[in-house]
Amino acid sequence: MCRRGRPAYIDRERGALGVTPLRAIVVDDEPLARADLTAELRTLGVDVAAECADGFAAVDAILRERPDILLLDVAMPELDGFGVLERLEPEEVPPAVIFVTAYDAHALRAFGVHALDYLLKPVPTERLTEAITRAERRVAEAAAHRAALDASVGESALHGAPPSAELYLTQLLIRERGATLIVPVRELEWIEADSYYVRLHTGNGSRPRLLRERMSVLEARLDPAQFLRTHRSAIVRTSSVRAIRPVTRYEHRIVLASGAEAPLSRERRPRLEALLATTAPRR
Repeated sequence: MCRRGRPAYIDRERGALGVTPLRAIVVDDEPLARADLTAELRTLGVDVAAECADGFAAVDAILRERPDILLLDVAMPELDGFGVLERLEPEEVPPAVIFVTAYDAHALRAFGVHALDYLLKPVPTERLTEAITRAERRVAEAAAHRAALDASVGESALHGAPPSAELYLTQLLIRERGATLIVPVRELEWIEADSYYVRLHTGNGSRPRLLRERMSVLEARLDPAQFLRTHRSAIVRTSSVRAIRPVTRYEHRIVLASGAEAPLSRERRPRLEALLATTAPRR
């Protein structure tokens, strides 16, 4: 069950700065904890779009409201906080996920799914403020990256021009510890969904790089003559494919030039085989 939120009470400092409030969903099966957290968020200028008492309702609310931030309890009956994230496609997970729980035992797992923060109840106002400030930064970074991707496809795409090589991505920007790294698209071997990030594999022995982006966005901006979505969690460079290996009757793996293996769904296998049969390898 979810309850629609009311508009946030924007504090003077944020209003004076012209800061657009974050849209949040609060998920907790305890009514009092849910109400207290919602009240605190509103004093910080956060627009609480919905309050949910269970995980299944939370999934529906996330898909409906598309919030910037998700404040999520861990221990809930039927579907817990981690189960909520597992039911979402990587591109459907909000930019900032903050776990709010009475238990510290799940922190490692939370950061394993790239949670922004892990708050223990009762949450001090200072810690909540810090988490919301970090969420604002993450949302802003995600928006800036999206704008950069949009700009990279060129103005001609806005005027209905047919797709051409000039409209596809040639490089990706990765932010790590304050530095910006450039990964040329020509070096990519495959891309793997990792929660609400993607993991970029170059096949040259260097470690994979994490990028905060949706698989569907990258799929649309990569040259389809070179890349193919082979699974909900994988995009591969077709010229790097060396073999298709059966695992079970319904599951196959793609063996790539580096020796790495990527998943291949049964529905997408005919498309890959047809592409390999008709397209000359290119890099």
